[in-house]
Amino acid sequence: MKRKTRVIQIDGFRGLMLALFAVVCLAAGFVAFPGFVAMSLWNKFVPLPAINLFQGVLLWVIVAMSIYLANGRKLAISFASPQELSEAEMNKLMERVRLQSQVKMLNAMMLKSVEEAKSQHHEDSVNTDLPDTSETNPVENSSHEEIKK
Repeated sequence: MKRKTRVIQIDGFRGLMLALFAVVCLAAGFVAFPGFVAMSLWNKFVPLPAINLFQGVLLWVIVAMSIYLANGRKLAISFASPQELSEAEMNKLMERVRLQSQVKMLNAMMLKSVEEAKSQHHEDSVNTDLPDTSETNPVENSSHEEIKK
């Protein structure tokens, strides 16, 4: 990693206001709003003294930490970069992709043959419904001039 790489660069008053806005929004979304919901639920359903917003935030922190500890200290959100696949895993994945493409091709071929068989069956049934014209007397070959007369 380069030492001179700047990940976050705040330039001037506008950049400072944007950073402050981002921090306030994150705090409101992940701390204040859940604290307000916890306070409202406590005041509505628990027959104990009412709590204020600060106590609601503390209640929310207690609930969040309890859930974190109960899950074995595993976070659902991870900021680590994904690990690369090993050579064996990559070969296995590529084999699955090849098999799926072959299955897809075979399915397409089967559907096409079934459709052709249906159309052939339909043509055969239409041809058998027509009357047999072999028993009637064939029309003699005549030129157009004879027909006009």
